[in-house]
Amino acid sequence: MSENISRVKTCFLLTGVLFLALTSAKANSATSAELKNLTADEMSFLALKDSMYYHFDEWFSRFQGEINRLESAVPSLENRVELMKFHFNYAGLLGELCHTLAFTSKYQDEKIAAKFMYHSRQVKDMAHDVLDDAAVTPGQEAQANLFLGAAEGYIGIFEYGQGNLIQALINGFQADTHLEKALLLNPKLVDAYFGLGMYRYGNSRLGGFGNLIMQGGRDHRLVGLNHIEHAILNGGATQPLALKTLAWFYISEQINPANKGLPPENPLSQKKTRQNAIGLLIELENRYFKQPAPHPHFQGNKELAIMKALQSVLDKDYAKAGIEFKKVLQIVDHLQNRGFQINPQLTQSVEAGINFCELMLLQTSEGEEKRSACIKVNEQMNFLNGGGSMVEYDSKKIRRELHAVFSEALQQMAEKLNCEQG
Repeated sequence: MSENISRVKTCFLLTGVLFLALTSAKANSATSAELKNLTADEMSFLALKDSMYYHFDEWFSRFQGEINRLESAVPSLENRVELMKFHFNYAGLLGELCHTLAFTSKYQDEKIAAKFMYHSRQVKDMAHDVLDDAAVTPGQEAQANLFLGAAEGYIGIFEYGQGNLIQALINGFQADTHLEKALLLNPKLVDAYFGLGMYRYGNSRLGGFGNLIMQGGRDHRLVGLNHIEHAILNGGATQPLALKTLAWFYISEQINPANKGLPPENPLSQKKTRQNAIGLLIELENRYFKQPAPHPHFQGNKELAIMKALQSVLDKDYAKAGIEFKKVLQIVDHLQNRGFQINPQLTQSVEAGINFCELMLLQTSEGEEKRSACIKVNEQMNFLNGGGSMVEYDSKKIRRELHAVFSEALQQMAEKLNCEQG
């Protein structure tokens, strides 16, 4: 896929905005009786946290129940605002599911995609209805703009995936406008900074026509990173997604050729971005995965394991990277046994990552062992040059940079072994 206007990975950036409009709900757990009295904001926080443990069905059922209840209730502005939020929550959870299933532009479930677009468009329509109501309060106007901006962002990403670049740019511009207006009306809606941060960073990181049109070609990577950090530090309810997104962005910056030669004190230098990425991965693990998971079926978070594996590859700690890649396979196998239809390409890429790490750890001397190692090096190089990947991403730009990390390591191994290129 050519460089796009707002995503590094199809579902990664998609799901990054999915719970954009959540407020800072403080509940960490709730009984079934208590759930009946929770607002859309409070439920969305709990659902977002549960999505980290791949617990979805209960929340789809609850959100649909609330949508049905509100659609049958006496029409009022308050009910429309709450209904808008529940449609948004449903779309957000579908987005997290698509991320779990490792959707890409080439691997999607049409039913899930159709449901996602339906609920996203419902959010957009209801937000416009709220804004057009003469009785709307400033607080409701701010929230409507926040949800409208998020919904426009969803639809823009979808349109780009369908090849509709111009429509995607229009949606992206509208998303940016509404998110800015939401913060102007209510600066306390800190989760809006998360969405704006991803937008600023994603456009700048991928560059190209999209960034030229939307940001005048300016480099707003640091602006975007700082926006996301602001949402985290100020208690945004999107913290789990914001932490994952920011960790990935700092990993991404470590392989960004634009940062080559930056002094160590520069916030985008390899030293600083590595420190930040590792710190965020530790924070994610400590916050959500050190304590016993709230659901007995949970066997680990594959997104965290993938990021840890990739960071270890960048650090040339291939033993640790191999452990994390194997952990991803175990998690995927468990999820498939639970009925999740995960993209087969994920398994193929992770298996290639495991083979790569094992190859990097080979200690060979001469003779047959050396010849065998060289054959494996050439096989891995042919795999990469033939379009294979150890970490699957839609963006051609990011894919090329990841390709360079693995191919350079393989080239160094080939030189170390004095292999003949073939």
